[in-house]
Amino acid sequence: LAIIEGPILAIIAGFLVTLKIFNVFIVFIVIVAGDIIGDGVMYAIGRFGGKPVITKIGRFLGITEQKLIDANTFFTEKHTKAVVLTKLVHGLGFIGLITAGLLKVPYRKFFLTCFAISFVQSIVLMIVGVLFGHAYVLIDKYLGYYALIASAAVVIVAGFFIIRKVRN
Repeated sequence: LAIIEGPILAIIAGFLVTLKIFNVFIVFIVIVAGDIIGDGVMYAIGRFGGKPVITKIGRFLGITEQKLIDANTFFTEKHTKAVVLTKLVHGLGFIGLITAGLLKVPYRKFFLTCFAISFVQSIVLMIVGVLFGHAYVLIDKYLGYYALIASAAVVIVAGFFIIRKVRN
């Protein structure tokens, strides 16, 4: 799952770490590795699929020769910014990663940038999941009290009506 959708899984895993279902270190390694593998697959599709990918998929996605020239300039002159935007702006991800491969961005440079982004992004998203997990545990605690009070009230009211019915 981390290969397909690492960021969402990071939040869910952080939540499950709070519930002591997962080990935080193992989950973190799996999420970062899965995210990097997914990025590598998209890069490889662009790099080795080349023009056929753009010809078949590109028309559907609105990728033109001019857009490729502009993207090449952007990836060449501002590589880190291009990959950061590609990884962090939802919806651009796979298109940008495929484009990086198509434009033959050096893989080592691509990999190191993706790794750094995935590392930081996974930490942040797991922390969000952990915070939601702590909030859930706290809410569950108070909802437990509320449920106990509500149940007691129902029993008392029901008992009152039963006693009243028996007396009449």
